[in-house]
Amino acid sequence: MNIDDICPVSDSLDFFSRKWVLCILMDMFRGKKHFTEFQDSNPTLSNHVLSQTLKYMEENELIKKVNNDEKTRNKTSYVLLEKGLKTNRILYELSVYSLNELDCSKLNDDVKREILESYTNSLNLD
Repeated sequence: MNIDDICPVSDSLDFFSRKWVLCILMDMFRGKKHFTEFQDSNPTLSNHVLSQTLKYMEENELIKKVNNDEKTRNKTSYVLLEKGLKTNRILYELSVYSLNELDCSKLNDDVKREILESYTNSLNLD
């Protein structure tokens, strides 16, 4: 195999190709862990697509589904596994790029700083 034939960026894009994976990961870093919380956070995400995306994330060892005590309202929750936790820097760098280079670039510097500080805390980058 030729080294020029290997593209880690392409491999990563293939892995994260499902539209909602990164959004759900970000939600989880912000403390969301239940199906209904992911729905509330992403109103255009259908139940079916959310269910399929969570299964994909489980199969790829980003998250784990946990059965809770049956007395609770939410009988299941999702937790980040090591592979999912390692996406924190990816999510942060995507956010930085978006704030500086995409439509978010219209935000003033104070707002950008506040957003990045919030992300730094949520993503455990301290």
